[in-house]
Amino acid sequence: MDFPKSEFWNYSTQLWCLPDVESICVDLQNNLDADVNLMLYCCWVGDMSKCLNEDDIQTLLDINKPWHTMIKPLRDSRKMMQQQLIAMPSNIIEQTINNIKEMELNSEHMAQLSIEKALELENITPCADQSSIECCLHNLNAYFQSLDSISASTDFTPQLSQLLTAIFQDEESVQLAFMNQMAAS
Repeated sequence: MDFPKSEFWNYSTQLWCLPDVESICVDLQNNLDADVNLMLYCCWVGDMSKCLNEDDIQTLLDINKPWHTMIKPLRDSRKMMQQQLIAMPSNIIEQTINNIKEMELNSEHMAQLSIEKALELENITPCADQSSIECCLHNLNAYFQSLDSISASTDFTPQLSQLLTAIFQDEESVQLAFMNQMAAS
């Protein structure tokens, strides 16, 4: 499939190849019902020193909802087939899984194109006197606070710390970002 050029997609695929990023994102997706594309978008704009506000997050959630509704059944179907929970001839299982995986990936790509166009980058508030790690943390926190699946007592700090460390390869700066966030609260 021919897709238009996308800085967000390029950024996401680079992050996805970093050690541990995929497993951490999938863990957050499975355990907290977080959307990987929105997590990656939070990091992408944060890496450009942009801070998302509640309205921005709501716009992203609204734009992404139909995509999430379409992608989740593809992902669930692929997992069921991989676990051999669906009866079918063994000689077509692998090809069927690959076909579903391709549809899922194409849908993820289209979702990212929609997310990328949802907000004008120049209209997103610049992060004042914050590192790109702090901006990413701000954006991820804003997104996670909006999730219905997360209660006030849910501590997702360890997973966010792992994710930011995997992305930026700088545990010390990530810990400093968390300390600065706590001091500002």
